[in-house]
Amino acid sequence: MNTIFRKSVLGIAGVAFAGGMVAGPVAAYADTAPVAGKPVAVVQADKPDMGKLVPHGVQGSQSTIDLSDEQTAN
Repeated sequence: MNTIFRKSVLGIAGVAFAGGMVAGPVAAYADTAPVAGKPVAVVQADKPDMGKLVPHGVQGSQSTIDLSDEQTAN
């Protein structure tokens, strides 16, 4: 009988601990007011040209790899 009682107490304590782990963080932030933010304007800059993207020019031709049909399927 002692073993059944001990297992019951440990089971109830485990459920209480798990409930506290879930409800604790929720309860900690339940009374905080939301922060009012200001709207942010998004300004898109002009698109960079090739002079900005590749300032030193292209150094050589583009390399290629020949793939088999099996490699292409993968």
